[in-house]
Amino acid sequence: MANNNSGYNRTTAWFIIGFIVLVTAGVIIAGAMSANSGTGSAASNNGFVSSTAPAITSTDHVLGNPNAKVSLIEYGDFECPACGEYEPLVQQVIGSMSSSILFVFRNYPLTSIHPFAMVGAQAAEAAGMLGGPSKYWAMHDLLYAKQSEWSLNTNLTPAQVLSQYLNGYAKSIGLDVTQFDADMSSSQVSSKIQGDITGGNQALINHTPTFFVNLQQIPNPTSYAGFQTVLDQALSAAGAGPTGTANSTSTK
Repeated sequence: MANNNSGYNRTTAWFIIGFIVLVTAGVIIAGAMSANSGTGSAASNNGFVSSTAPAITSTDHVLGNPNAKVSLIEYGDFECPACGEYEPLVQQVIGSMSSSILFVFRNYPLTSIHPFAMVGAQAAEAAGMLGGPSKYWAMHDLLYAKQSEWSLNTNLTPAQVLSQYLNGYAKSIGLDVTQFDADMSSSQVSSKIQGDITGGNQALINHTPTFFVNLQQIPNPTSYAGFQTVLDQALSAAGAGPTGTANSTSTK
């Protein structure tokens, strides 16, 4: 008579091994989830993770109330179509809330997909270097208003974009074009842009535009009301009251 105990023992052994593997996998997964929850980023139910932007400094380009208790930071790319589409909305927010908030724009040129993003950032920074905050914001606004004019012809080189478009923009806002060209390639301009990029990388940015309220990343609002809700909540938390529709105090 055949002994069936060996088959029974093998089945039992495989069952025990399988159970151990499942338990071990569960422990590993739980440990990984715990590690992720301790990184200092806040995750919502839909998977959004809020990262933290570097603190605002004197080198930042700002509009609004320098003493505001709430800041709105945008990391943007002048060639990015989404940034261009957001620009009227951002302008509306600044126009109606600038007495209550401080707006900051930082460069995050996505050069791997936007061949003229860097030259656009250089143009804005050179304008600011040459003419101060008012010229910076004038160039900033022009680059977005005329985005479809200077950024779509990918047969051009960045140098050709500069000579055919950006120099004209500089002249139109009252800048000396020769000095503007020199400042475009200056180490000061390069250092400012790279500093913004480094900060953006630290904030784990993976798209433009990306917005931060009081240095914490927020999901991109899709309307003025969406921006106002987030900003009013931040103002309320800071004890500053709602934004309302106060007159602009920008330095444009």
